[in-house]
Amino acid sequence: MPQKSAVAVLSVGQNGQITIPAEFRKEHGLGRGGKVVAVRLGDALVMAPHDAVLESICMRLEEAMKGAGYRPETLQAQALAERAAIVRKRYRK
Repeated sequence: MPQKSAVAVLSVGQNGQITIPAEFRKEHGLGRGGKVVAVRLGDALVMAPHDAVLESICMRLEEAMKGAGYRPETLQAQALAERAAIVRKRYRK
């Protein structure tokens, strides 16, 4: 069985539209009018199928962080550092 590709290069059209390949649309249940969420992670742009509950939780978390004086960038940097530490611990030779 051929392995599915995890990466696709997309082109941005004249009006800023992006066509998601059929393989990805089928796999994630994205039909006509389907929505995706674009998330900025540092210098990367990640797109995921829209989930209203997850969006609500993320927005509430972001507001709580701002209210406590934290910035999303700070949390992201801490998460990346923690991930690197886990990878070093788990996969060190």
